[in-house]
Amino acid sequence: MILLIAGVVLVVAALAMLIPALLDRKQSNDTYEALNEENINIEDTLTTNENPNWWYEDVDVDIASLQTVNEDVVGWIRFDTIEIISYPILYSGDDDKYLRTDIYGNSSTAGCIFIEGANNPDLSDYHTIIYGHNMKNLSMFGSLKKYKNEGFYEDNQYFTIYTEDMAYRYQIFAFRDVSQADDVYTIGFGPDETYQKFINDMIRSSYEDTGVTVTKEDKIVTLSTCSTKGNRFVVHAVRVDEHEY
Repeated sequence: MILLIAGVVLVVAALAMLIPALLDRKQSNDTYEALNEENINIEDTLTTNENPNWWYEDVDVDIASLQTVNEDVVGWIRFDTIEIISYPILYSGDDDKYLRTDIYGNSSTAGCIFIEGANNPDLSDYHTIIYGHNMKNLSMFGSLKKYKNEGFYEDNQYFTIYTEDMAYRYQIFAFRDVSQADDVYTIGFGPDETYQKFINDMIRSSYEDTGVTVTKEDKIVTLSTCSTKGNRFVVHAVRVDEHEY
C-alpha cells in the first residue's frame, strides 16, 4: 500500500510538471498558427516550380499589421519547403527580451525568433544573426536539426525574409555545430579579407559541401539554435536575390 501511494504521488507530481509545459507549447503553436493565417496570403504555392519570382509575387506578408501587435516586429522568415518555419522576426536591441516572451509580451518557453541585439534590424549588416529555440515539437528553429540528416539539404535550400519594404532571398551554404563562444557570433564585418576568411571557415567546417559560392561582397544570415550541451547548431545562408516588396 505504501509503495502504491508513493507511486501515485510520483505520477501526480510528474503530471504537475508535464502538463504546464505541454499547455505552454500548445499556446505558443496556436499563437503563431493564428498569426500565419491572419498575416500571410499565398496566392498559389504550385507556382514555386513555374514562376521564379513566386517568392515575392505570390507571397504577401502584412508586416504593418504585425507591427500594430508589437512594434518590435521587423520582418517574417519563411522557408520554402519546411512549412513549420514561418515566423515573425523581432528586434529589441538586446538578446534577452524575447528569449522567453512571445509576440504579445506573455511568458512563453518558445519565446520569439529575434535578431541579435548588436545587429542592425534592417538586415543591412554583412553578417546578421537570428536566434530561435530548438523546441522538441520542432516548432521555432527545432526543424533546423534535420539538416544533419543525409539528403535533407538538397530539397530544403532556400528561405525568404520579408520586411515592410523588401523581400530578401537566401540560399543555405553551410551548417554545423559550434561552441557558445565560437567566432561565428562575430558581427560588424565589411567587404574585406577578414570577412572572406570568416566565410571560408564556415564553409570548411560545414557538415556538407553544398557547392555554393560565397564571397566577401555577399551578405549572409546565420540562424542559431540550441544543440548538445554547451553547443549551438547554426545554419548559414547567403543573400542571392532581393526585391522591393
